[in-house]
Amino acid sequence: MKKALILYWHGLGDIIQLTPHLRHLYNQGYVTDLMCMEQTAKSKLLDNCPYTDELISVPNTWTSPLGFNRQAQVTIERFNGLKTGYDWSGMANHIGIGGHNKIDFTAEELGLEITDKTLEVFISQEVEQGTLEFINNEYPDGYIFVNTFVEEHTYHDWDASGWIKANLPPLPVIDVGYKGAYYIWTDDINDSFVLLREAAHRVLSSSVMVHACEAMNVKMDVINYGRPDRKVWSANQNLVLRIRENGRWIKQKDEENNNGTKATKNITTI
Repeated sequence: MKKALILYWHGLGDIIQLTPHLRHLYNQGYVTDLMCMEQTAKSKLLDNCPYTDELISVPNTWTSPLGFNRQAQVTIERFNGLKTGYDWSGMANHIGIGGHNKIDFTAEELGLEITDKTLEVFISQEVEQGTLEFINNEYPDGYIFVNTFVEEHTYHDWDASGWIKANLPPLPVIDVGYKGAYYIWTDDINDSFVLLREAAHRVLSSSVMVHACEAMNVKMDVINYGRPDRKVWSANQNLVLRIRENGRWIKQKDEENNNGTKATKNITTI
């Protein structure tokens, strides 16, 4: 196959949102080397992705001691030096993204026409079997998956314990947030994705877990956003029952009314 190079220095949720572009290139005969932050490789998010080959680590542009602008310049210079050895190359830096949806904005930056925007995660059979065994042994009656403390974006932090107690069944909670009482984060993020998929309920803040839910086509009871940021909303809002934004409820979708029909309420109460 031909080789492509993409510079994409964004977080894990953004990497999931890049999967339509990687798949598009793969279907055009390219396998991609991805210049990405070190956490992408460490998480094993793409270990089983057929669309990528080498992950080339670049510094975190936002936390670099060089400062954002200088680090961006250095990384782009490195990309420009490498791209001459590839059949196709592109970079998506999300500078000036504004209110655009990230999938569409990335497509514009890369110059790709993406028609299939389906997101993907890549869970190995080994992870699948091991995590399902753990769930069957430890949580045979179900559990609630919670991720409302987001280490990289603390403005999305939300103590959802009161809401969970008032609105969800009395099931045990698996909290994978950085302040969670039960922090499940093995060396493979796909373990968390299986836990997420198999949960009876999912209570999330804006994070990689939201995009993983969309990729796995599972419903989210609530997503909390610490500030308005519509460009990272799930493209499939049918999967999202409630949205809490900046401390206010702006969407509540009842799964079923008494007459068996579904309805959505837009509300603005705290």
